[in-house]
Amino acid sequence: MITATELLDFLTKAQKVSGAGAAFRQVDGGYYITLYCDWYGDNIYSRKTTFIDNKGNSTWDTGDYDFGTMSGVLDDMIERELQKEIKEQKRQELIARLTDEEKELLGVK
Repeated sequence: MITATELLDFLTKAQKVSGAGAAFRQVDGGYYITLYCDWYGDNIYSRKTTFIDNKGNSTWDTGDYDFGTMSGVLDDMIERELQKEIKEQKRQELIARLTDEEKELLGVK
């Protein structure tokens, strides 16, 4: 059973990775949560859906992912973005240490 805390954690992660945020649709028996994201880090955005029934359960047969799996994928996406940010920060730090001549020779600004 999905707890309120797990759902809030999921929605917080969804907000971080999905510029469009989450879309919700109530149907008989539960709720669909749809996210529009770059799921695989290839700059191709698509929609993926998970379903939570009225009892707080989620299964593979009613969406692209079950809730737990989609939450794990969101964790991976957040980690991937964090690693990109760290790499860029290190790059900027290295560039800052270069002299103007070195920057010119390397073609960096």
